[in-house]
Amino acid sequence: MKMNSLVTAVNYLVILLLMSIDSQVLAQSTTTINGVGFGDYYYNLKNNTPAEESRNAFQFRRLYFTVENNINADMKARFRLEAKHDDYGKKTAITPFVKHAYIEWANLVPNHKFIIGIQETNGFKNSEELWGYRPVEKTIMDLNGISSSADMGIGLKGDLTPRIHHWLTVLNGTGYNAAEVDKFKKVGYALWVTPVKGLIVEGYADYEPQQPKDGQTADAPSGSKDYQASKGYYTIKGFIGYEMPHLTLGAEYFTRTNKESGISDPVIDGDKLADFTNADVKKTGYSIFGSWITPVPKLKVFGRYDFFDANSDDNVYTKFSSGKLTGGVDNEVTLVIAGLDYIPRANVHFIPNIMMKSYTNSDLKSDITARVTLYFKYDSGKIITN
Repeated sequence: MKMNSLVTAVNYLVILLLMSIDSQVLAQSTTTINGVGFGDYYYNLKNNTPAEESRNAFQFRRLYFTVENNINADMKARFRLEAKHDDYGKKTAITPFVKHAYIEWANLVPNHKFIIGIQETNGFKNSEELWGYRPVEKTIMDLNGISSSADMGIGLKGDLTPRIHHWLTVLNGTGYNAAEVDKFKKVGYALWVTPVKGLIVEGYADYEPQQPKDGQTADAPSGSKDYQASKGYYTIKGFIGYEMPHLTLGAEYFTRTNKESGISDPVIDGDKLADFTNADVKKTGYSIFGSWITPVPKLKVFGRYDFFDANSDDNVYTKFSSGKLTGGVDNEVTLVIAGLDYIPRANVHFIPNIMMKSYTNSDLKSDITARVTLYFKYDSGKIITN
């Protein structure tokens, strides 16, 4: 489909949506104000970077303020602001920015929701919900920049049968905090089945062509950069999870290919790179996680193990500096997370946890951080507008 045709189709959908809103229904709409906050006190017990060892601070890593308006039985609008502390050592104020801004239209297609605007993406939503500890850490694809958690575009989400579900998105591909940078769009598709209660099996794929030398390209998205910007990327992911009354287990695996963003067959002249061949860069990773509701009242335990390889080919290089090349040798990273979750009241969690990041490169020592995380949610309940 040509981009002009896609834009025209989106314009028609917006016009239809606006025409369908009846003023009397608007007068009886309901609004909910809600939000989430999580932050920590952290202490770096060990760190590969000497300046970061013994670093400690109180911080908010996420603050959400969300307004949702149920326009009628089939339509909902959401507006969400996000804010957080800046990096250690920076004295900038906490500044909110727009995370979500969309209209959701249910049953435009039977048993589906159509979404237009800055919305959640479909790359890791199911695994994030099963993991359940986003306040502690992002899921592996989010953490390593494989996909943003929100983006601008359109989506269609729904049920093919009571046990087969899917979610299609057409997005800018730049994430929620950046404008579009090229004429191409990222298409993502998730399909999952729930054959028995508590079990989910999901497959996901996305693709976006890119042309770094195109005149419309301002700056390639960071996730598609290695030595140079990619000429397109695609992702494939599998996820399985099982939730029982007191135990939750999950595992996901992904592979991401950035087309021609690395180099092979390098020719070095002194401290300059004289010649090379364009090469694909493949990133892979997997994550295994679980949580258990203990017999101790209001107490859960959780753990997670991640493996991430930012370049799985030893003969493909992603960096050249001072006459030296950096390739896929000894660049794997593992992450271990463990913690307790004390829930004194509904929607309030105190979560002591520890994180250890280890490197296959023997010259690098592990990073170990201890934290006490606070997580809370609030909800105004429904406010009926007249």
